Amino acid sequence: MSSPITAIFRELSSCNGTLGQYILALLHGGDWHYASGQYRWDFRLILKVYDLAPGWSLATRIDLPLFITESVSPDNPGGAYLFGVGDMLLQGLLIYSPSKRCAVAGGAQMIFPTASWDNMEAGKYRLVPTLGARYSLPEITPGSWAVFLLQYDYDFTGESDRHHISELQLAPLVNVALPDGWFVNLYPSSDIRYNFAAKRPGDSGRLFLPFNFVVGKLLTRSIVASLEMGIPIVHDYEVYDFKLEARVGFFF
Repeated sequence: MSSPITAIFRELSSCNGTLGQYILALLHGGDWHYASGQYRWDFRLILKVYDLAPGWSLATRIDLPLFITESVSPDNPGGAYLFGVGDMLLQGLLIYSPSKRCAVAGGAQMIFPTASWDNMEAGKYRLVPTLGARYSLPEITPGSWAVFLLQYDYDFTGESDRHHISELQLAPLVNVALPDGWFVNLYPSSDIRYNFAAKRPGDSGRLFLPFNFVVGKLLTRSIVASLEMGIPIVHDYEVYDFKLEARVGFFF
């Protein structure tokens, strides 16, 4: 879940200018990223955005990640390169937009343990309640905005030998639109984590606090490209040692 979940909040921004185009691009895109020994391709598809009533909509999404990994695990004790699929994610969000300047959203993700190998995902059935709020910031530049995203990831069944998941996830996202289709995004992913479950081997605490950002550009009216980097600041809880994510999105 490294990719920006705010991408599916179609109504969390107006569909005008760089912001709206970037979000619509991510609806039908995917991304490569590298984090702690894993190369991952997320294929992301928005199944449907339903307009329910004036100001109200429902957005649905599916993710199916593909992995190339050399991380050591019981399935891969020698650290060889393995290829396979990760856990499938389904999401639904109810979105309310009282004005063009602000919107709120609430819903959940359901994650299914479909991974080919145990070092590719968590091996658990997981539910991730999600709340988000967006506020436009045209005082900075036209198309700038802020989103606060709150998620709680927990498992309710799955492989008994895997670690229990109970994790708070935050993303205080700020997007600044720049000239010529460029943009900068601070905290584009919900990578700030706090672990409420039992401490795992190798963890010295419960908090993971990175600095992560995206720089991107709208290349054409239908193609957007971006590069995200994440560097841990507080690394008491292991999420990644370094994250580099390249994204290309297409919209229609």
